[in-house]
Amino acid sequence: MLEKQVEELYQHVQSQGPLLAHNEDLFCIYEGELLSFIEAELKNQLSLQSYEIAKSRIPPINLLTKLIDKLSKIYQQDPMRYALHGTDADKELLYWYEHSMDMNVVMNSSNEFFNLFKNNLIQPYVYKGMPRLRSLSSNMFTVYSESEVDPTEPTHVITFHENKRKDGSIEKLYYVYTDDEFMIFDTDQKIRRDIMSMIGNPDGVNVAGKIPFVYVNRSKNLLIPKIDTDVKKMVILAPVLLSDINFSVMMQAFSIMYGIDIDDQGIKMAPNAFWSFKSDPSTETTPSLGVLKPQVDIQPTMELIQAEIGLWLQTKGIKPGAVGTLTSENFASGISKMIDEMDTSEERQKQVGIYKSVESKIWNLITNHMHPTWKAQGAIDQPLEFHPDVKIVTDFSEQLPMLNRGDIVRDLQSEVMAGFTSKRRAIKKLNPRMSEDQIDELLAEMQEEQINEESEPEPMEK
Repeated sequence: MLEKQVEELYQHVQSQGPLLAHNEDLFCIYEGELLSFIEAELKNQLSLQSYEIAKSRIPPINLLTKLIDKLSKIYQQDPMRYALHGTDADKELLYWYEHSMDMNVVMNSSNEFFNLFKNNLIQPYVYKGMPRLRSLSSNMFTVYSESEVDPTEPTHVITFHENKRKDGSIEKLYYVYTDDEFMIFDTDQKIRRDIMSMIGNPDGVNVAGKIPFVYVNRSKNLLIPKIDTDVKKMVILAPVLLSDINFSVMMQAFSIMYGIDIDDQGIKMAPNAFWSFKSDPSTETTPSLGVLKPQVDIQPTMELIQAEIGLWLQTKGIKPGAVGTLTSENFASGISKMIDEMDTSEERQKQVGIYKSVESKIWNLITNHMHPTWKAQGAIDQPLEFHPDVKIVTDFSEQLPMLNRGDIVRDLQSEVMAGFTSKRRAIKKLNPRMSEDQIDELLAEMQEEQINEESEPEPMEK
C-alpha cells in the first residue's frame, strides 16, 4: 500500500514547506539563535551606513524562552501515575518505565514544544536494552491522514532524516510509519530498500501493529495547526524596538555645530579651546554660530513597547504582571517583572486536560504494543508482563494562580482557623511534593512543640 503512495506523500511533505521553514526559525530562536533574525530585520529597514552602526547596539533579549518556560509548567510538579486494575507486577513495570524513560523530563520538553509549535511528536524507543522516550520538534516531522471518520487523527507519520553518501554529500530521507507498514524513500521518490535492510526491516512491516508515536496537537479542527505568525514577529519586534532606542540615544549624544558667514579657518574642536570671530564690515549679514542637538522622545517609545508586549501576552491567554509606568530607570526591571509575574494558570489548566489524554495514549502504546514487541524481539531484558486489563492513569497537580508563599500561608491559616479545612490538607496544599509520611512527621513535630510550649512555666512577676 505505501509503495503506491510515495508520490502522494512526497507532495504532501513539499506542501508543508512554508510551515516547516517557519518552525525551523522558531526552533533556532528558542535554542538561542535570535541575533541573526534581528540583524536581518534591521537591514531591511535602515540604510547600509545606519545598519552598520545600529547592529553593534542590538540587545538580543529573547522573550521566547521566557514565555515558553512560563507556559510549560504542568510537569514542574511531578504528576502521579498509578496502574488502574493492575497487579504488583504492573506497578513495578510502571516504575521501571517511568525512571528508565526519564518520563517527566521528556514530557516537560514535549510541553515546551507544544507551546512553541502547537504540536509535537513523542516516540518511545529502545537504546542499549533500556526503554527511552523522546520528543520531536515540529521541524523534524509531518503527519498525514486518510481517515474519513476523524481527519484530525494521523494515519501516517513521516519523520525527516539525513544520510551521508560515500562521496560525503548529504541526502534527505523520509521515514513513513502506519499501523501496518514502514517505508523509507528519498527526494527522488525512490524506495530505499538498501537502508531498510540495514536497519533490519527490508519488508517494511510494522510488527508493533500501531504507529510507534503519539501525536500532540493543540488544534481541535485541523490535523496540522496553522502558523501563529504573531509569535515569531513579536519576539523579533521587541528587540528591534529596543535597538531603535539604543541607536537613537547614541545619535542624541552627538551635536551638530553650524556657522553662518563665519570664517572657520583655525577653528579646532578641543577642550578649553577659545574661538575668536570677526565680522566682515563689508557685508550686511550678521555672523552666527549654532548647535543642532537631536532630541529623541524615548519615554513614549518605551510605553509603546510595554503596551504591545502586554497586549500580545493577553492574546496568548496570559495576564501580564502589573508594572506601572515604565521609565528609563526601571525599563529593564519593569519588562522582566511583567513576564515573571504573568498569570498562566488558566492556560496551564487547559493543557492539563490535553496532556492527560496524551499520557493515556503513550501508556496504551507502551503496555499494549511496544512492550510486547520489545520483549518478543529481545530488545529489553524485562521478564514482567503488563496485565491485559491494566490502565495507567495520570493525575496532575492543581494549576493554581501565581501567588507568593506568604499569601498562600495567610489564606490557608484563615481556612484552618475557620474550620473550612484541616491542618493536614493545608500542609499538603502548601507543600504538594511532601509524601504522607513527611506530613505525618511534620504534624508530630508541631504537636510536640505545642505541648512543650504549654508545659513551660510562666515567668514569675517581680
